[in-house]
Amino acid sequence: MKTGKRTRRLEWVVLIGALCLANFPMFKGELASEWIFMPGRVLEGEWWRVLTHAFVHVSPYHLLLDASAFFILYYGLTEKSLFKRTSYLVGGAMGSLIAAVCAAPAVATIGLCGLSGVAHGLMAVSAIEYVSATQGQKNKRPAIIGGLFLLLVVGKSVIEAITGNVVFSSMHLGNIGIPIAVCHAGGALGALLIYVATNSRNQNHINVAATGQPCVAA
Repeated sequence: MKTGKRTRRLEWVVLIGALCLANFPMFKGELASEWIFMPGRVLEGEWWRVLTHAFVHVSPYHLLLDASAFFILYYGLTEKSLFKRTSYLVGGAMGSLIAAVCAAPAVATIGLCGLSGVAHGLMAVSAIEYVSATQGQKNKRPAIIGGLFLLLVVGKSVIEAITGNVVFSSMHLGNIGIPIAVCHAGGALGALLIYVATNSRNQNHINVAATGQPCVAA
């Protein structure tokens, strides 16, 4: 138990430290341009941009908006494995990045940064965790709520990807750069794919333990 708590604390220190470091130039009126994703620069060998772009933000408002959602959702994950939690984060970031590169040509010139795609991925995973945790219980309300949240984040992401417009973007109170709407769908899809990949083996073990033989589907 103590080791788990120590790992969690270290995990938070690393995440908060990365976020502070990536956004320190902002408070001098600058953007950490050497850390944002720029396809051309990555092809020239600046590979770290693939890993660091999600932590960079264009304004204090953008940082507050993304970071608060990210940390609330990340803290809410019930997954105990550090590897899996980190995998959800990476899956959301990579899904968001791939979606932007494939569907938003503007990324080649303006670059990509921000945690909103990752946050959408974590929201989708949190909803599935909520549904899974309540399976087999008589009270179906929590599972229904989790399912509704999953439909909400997936539906929102799909609508944004189709229309190219971020929902409620007109209501923002500060600078969030140039939103790339498809990133949210990419982040949700990436994190969900990682969730399925990392939990399918455990589910098979549960089925075997419950039935005494492997579970197969027709």
